[in-house]
Amino acid sequence: MEDNLSYLTIERVSESEHRDRGSKFLAFAYPVDNRDAIKQELDALWLQYPDATHICYAWQLGEEYRANDDGEPGNSAGMPILRRIHSHGLDHVLVAVVRYYGGKKLGVSGLIDAYGTAAELALSNAKVLREHPKVDLLVRDLQNRDYIVYELQGKHNILDLIPPDHISGYFRLTVYQSYLDEFVNQLESLPNFEVQKPQ
Repeated sequence: MEDNLSYLTIERVSESEHRDRGSKFLAFAYPVDNRDAIKQELDALWLQYPDATHICYAWQLGEEYRANDDGEPGNSAGMPILRRIHSHGLDHVLVAVVRYYGGKKLGVSGLIDAYGTAAELALSNAKVLREHPKVDLLVRDLQNRDYIVYELQGKHNILDLIPPDHISGYFRLTVYQSYLDEFVNQLESLPNFEVQKPQ
């Protein structure tokens, strides 16, 4: 499946280590789906490396991106990391670099090179894959004919189907985002069907 919504990301966490004039740079590349996931990964790094001199990072989520120098000179850490994400053409990715100062200053150009190299090593070690965005729908037949919903699973590109709970009566369906409008239009053409699209 090729569509204009798909993107390249990494399959799993990738790590690397780079040393420069005594300083140690530990780089971690993560696949991430949202800002909450980014925060969780960064919080976990600070718990794991509480004595780190800096933890600098950059991330890309669709059209959103951020770069953070964490106290290093402006644009000497986060932006070099972000440039490596962009050079690999990746999306939904966080790269964080943990630095332990080695006693010798690297200067701005040295920092740019060191953070960029650390990020590059982590990304080069990662397995890249093409991801197709998915969305969840809430669906129910107002006449409680659940068998019709199960029949839909065999006829359409439904990736996952979770039976309804006893309170709401809604099935949760997962479909590719590229197929969303077509699928919803088909559901809404059925009598007595109620569909809730993602907000």
